Amino acid sequence: MAIERITVRPTIPMSSYRFRIALLYNEDSSATHGDRNEILAIQSTTLTAESVFAALVELGWNVHKVAVHGSYEELTAALAAFSPDDTFIFNNCDGFGGSNQAAAEVVRLIEGLGFRHTGCSTAAAELCIDKPRAKAVLLANGIPTPRYQVFRDPCDEFCLAFPVIVKPAVEDGSIGITLESVVASPGQLRQQVERVLTLYEEPALVEEFIPGRELAVAMLGNGNIELLPIAEEDYSRIRNPLEWLLTYEAKWDATSSYYNNILARAPADLTPAEAQAVHAAAEGAFRTIGLRDFGRVDIRLQNGIPYVIDINELPDLASDAGFWNSARAAGMTYPQMIDKIIKHALRREGWIP
Repeated sequence: MAIERITVRPTIPMSSYRFRIALLYNEDSSATHGDRNEILAIQSTTLTAESVFAALVELGWNVHKVAVHGSYEELTAALAAFSPDDTFIFNNCDGFGGSNQAAAEVVRLIEGLGFRHTGCSTAAAELCIDKPRAKAVLLANGIPTPRYQVFRDPCDEFCLAFPVIVKPAVEDGSIGITLESVVASPGQLRQQVERVLTLYEEPALVEEFIPGRELAVAMLGNGNIELLPIAEEDYSRIRNPLEWLLTYEAKWDATSSYYNNILARAPADLTPAEAQAVHAAAEGAFRTIGLRDFGRVDIRLQNGIPYVIDINELPDLASDAGFWNSARAAGMTYPQMIDKIIKHALRREGWIP
């Protein structure tokens, strides 16, 4: 595994910072399971890493890129060129070997080697990846989330109310979600559960579908959380409420009509009461799950109730993604957003004042 060493001419004074930043990201060419056409979501972090790297260089950080691919042993060997005493890791690795389920294992590995890093701990990463377990934690702490079941067999007893959405229990990036994922009959339910069980080789998470407004709250910080402007996926151009969802196609396929007819906007047009309720749910989820430095919480707002539908411990930081859209709406430049993330992590670990 090659490690690219970059000699940086700082654009800002380096002050007393006598350490370097290792930018860790996954570089995959194929998916290990599921629909092989879904590799776009997995490969996106390679392009995102280039944007993050350029921002860190512009800001004057002494930064090195480390691509995660091959094996854990290869990653360990690559990191042997760095010391935990003078290297802080900017972790932008949301998977390994084509699977996002390994993201927590990468965190476990770098922590086991003694490195400090941006983002949440191994335990929090594992919780976010395991969506049913994360939902149970939310409910136990009084944070609304849609009622759900976990199916390990298409014939498991159904205890919810139609319509429901069926999705893989441990995937992200809209992987496994299509227009057929929302079902309204027992036959459709069994068909979609069987699809998830067979194609993704993991349990199916079945949730009561909330056809409300889809909002995303990006956050920065630790003790004091900075709530960025709430973003919205606007489904007003789509007539059928059962198609109000961000499918894999709608998120990644630029030729799709859904990609072009779901409008992202920040800030969302909310009443003060709605915004307060959404902020409270998002910050509650951030703290309850154990996110650190930055994160995003996705919410469906219906009848004034903010239902948490997903928690992103490592949200997409691409220069055309939702987190950046919210940061830009807050008046930040892209490098300023990246600088805030790394500095929140460094302060948390006591590396800078």
